[in-house]
Amino acid sequence: MKAPILLGVVSLFMGHALGACTGMNAADRGICPTDKCQALDEDFSLVSALDSSSSISASSNSSFISEQQPDHASIKSGGLVLSLKRSPNGSGYEGSTAYFRRWIHYGTITAVVRSGSTAPGVVSSLQLQDSIGSSIDMDWVGISSNRVQANYYTSGQLELSQAAAPILPIDPTDTFIEYRIVWLPNSLTWYANGLAVRTVNRRDTWAEGEQRFHYPDQPARLSFSIWDSANSINPGLTQAWAGSLATYSTDTQFTMAVKSVTVQCYSNFTMPVSHDTNATQTASSTLAPTTGTPPAPSSVPSSNLSNFGREPEQPTRLDSSRSISSAVSPSDDLSNWLAGITSTSSSGPSQHLGTMVGICMAISIAALFGL
Repeated sequence: MKAPILLGVVSLFMGHALGACTGMNAADRGICPTDKCQALDEDFSLVSALDSSSSISASSNSSFISEQQPDHASIKSGGLVLSLKRSPNGSGYEGSTAYFRRWIHYGTITAVVRSGSTAPGVVSSLQLQDSIGSSIDMDWVGISSNRVQANYYTSGQLELSQAAAPILPIDPTDTFIEYRIVWLPNSLTWYANGLAVRTVNRRDTWAEGEQRFHYPDQPARLSFSIWDSANSINPGLTQAWAGSLATYSTDTQFTMAVKSVTVQCYSNFTMPVSHDTNATQTASSTLAPTTGTPPAPSSVPSSNLSNFGREPEQPTRLDSSRSISSAVSPSDDLSNWLAGITSTSSSGPSQHLGTMVGICMAISIAALFGL
């Protein structure tokens, strides 16, 4: 019985882990970029800004690639349009993912987005995903469509209950809103409608027991996607988080639109760390090691880019008279909603990953030693 128990632990762990350049959407193929970061200012005015992974040519100079098949991504009316549609046989929903063709290793990403999450179960995402399963996200979910969620997780361990999820002053499914991620070696800040909604400092992510920082620090792939919460690496967890799609007619579709996206590269000199033992690892000289003794705040340099990624003194807002609110009401209790993500749901197991893995590992060790 020892081998089956260990196999169960491995299966449980791998079933919740994110792969290289993928997010929660199980349909993501995990195609990683091949080129270093380059500044981008894309308004999608030309259809040539998007290519399909199934037909891209060596001479293509598109900014983005649509990676899912069938392909429901297109350039329409001066914007990147990503659709979630019922499959022709009615067995489920088919989503879309478009990714930037270059790695980003720190920088500022600004996108003007209209969420497509108009019904429970629909997830719209802006993500930065690295080759070792870490991710920086802005997500919109249909079960709470008036919020944007600012979240991140590292080393492939999916975590949804710690997201900041402020209420937006205007309907993000009906209006284009500017969102921004400022990702620096020592801090990570998410903005919505010109206002900062969350900041994480690298020095605050040190895990003493693991002797490492839980902070995204590897080159990452930028992507936009819309997908069904049931089509994920852990459907029980994502359906508790985003709701479940009802059965609509075969002509039903949900649409996420990206009006523009800009990328300001912090550095374009660092390529991803290779996991090939014969390859030479390239690491950023500006960072302290991910493992080892935690540095003092001053040992993670802020660099001479003191104003890099910061908001202008008078940022442009869609509605400057209305601020983003994190307030909750009895009918929209954010804390209970997020807490419920880690509880068992009828859709399937969604207990916190760390707890489950810890319990299963303990059982396995006990079985191995005959305890």
